[in-house]
Amino acid sequence: LPEQNSLSLSIQRQLSGSMVLEASYNGVIGSHLQAGLLNYNQVPFSALAKYGATLLNSRADSQAAIDAGIKLPFPNFMTLWGSRGTVAQALRPFPQYTTINTWDGNGDHSGHSSYHAAIFKLDKRFAQGGTFTTSYVFSKLISDADSYWITDQARAADHYNRSLEKSIGSYDATHNFKFAGVYNLPFGKGQKLMNGGIGAWILGDWRVAFIGTYNTGRPVGLSTSVSTPLQAGRSVPWITTYDGWRAPTKGDSFNPAVDSFWQPASFFGPQPSNTIGNQTRFNPRQRELPAFNENISISKEFRVHEGMHFELRGEAFNAFNRVRFAVGDTNVTSATFGKVTGVYNSPRQIQVGAKFQF
Repeated sequence: LPEQNSLSLSIQRQLSGSMVLEASYNGVIGSHLQAGLLNYNQVPFSALAKYGATLLNSRADSQAAIDAGIKLPFPNFMTLWGSRGTVAQALRPFPQYTTINTWDGNGDHSGHSSYHAAIFKLDKRFAQGGTFTTSYVFSKLISDADSYWITDQARAADHYNRSLEKSIGSYDATHNFKFAGVYNLPFGKGQKLMNGGIGAWILGDWRVAFIGTYNTGRPVGLSTSVSTPLQAGRSVPWITTYDGWRAPTKGDSFNPAVDSFWQPASFFGPQPSNTIGNQTRFNPRQRELPAFNENISISKEFRVHEGMHFELRGEAFNAFNRVRFAVGDTNVTSATFGKVTGVYNSPRQIQVGAKFQF
């Protein structure tokens, strides 16, 4: 069964009567994770280099196959397969089958992951009704199985070279900062300022809340439409470097009308169709644009009498209307490669609500 082994170490320091600082380490190692990577009956890519695509697609009893030293794996092989009894089929580890399916029944538990994080957290409470908490996480996730949903995972590009699947995790965000605070304005009954009369009724019992989240983007990778003979899993582009994939912007900030997220396809070179590529699933040095978001809430409580009050609240999500553009087409062989046509986040949304409690 899948298992996770966790290790955490936390140290807390009280800086004052109302402020606590915490530093911690959190590590999680996952093994036997549900995946969809195994492809036991894949023809090794070494056969492509040895025999070539033409011979692999020839009948296993053809003269060309005999001249190449190909032998039928069992006596009635051609009777079983007929015209589909190719050299490639004869070279499968289990030539009596096409595919050995280990994923639809959730039987592939070959996934592995490792997560390490340093976490810093600061909490503060104010005497006059307010609090804030803030945290910073510096982390790294490495995985070959990012989701237990089998439909999210293609077969391994090369069953015999699983290192191509081991990469920075798709949900890795190296830097993650969050701030959340609530502050009661110092007006009204029981407060420092304007604690009596009509002014206290109008200005009192106002509360402001703020939540801000800021994190680096997740890693991304390339894909290709070039099909390699014997390919049965994830398409793998050919690259010469993991550096410099991001195209420079023409102005001060990214503008999808004139900028491309990626370097031109020529930067990555031609994509050969006679061999598998060499790129791992994701490039830790090429990431989505960072995510910045602020949510603000302002509320006012009107006290009718004890046990009965009316609350008016206004909330703004993505209050500063930040736009986070997507990375565009990641297919290095596509005519629209690098063209950005969408965004990851929603525009600013404002809502107002009222509540009567009794």
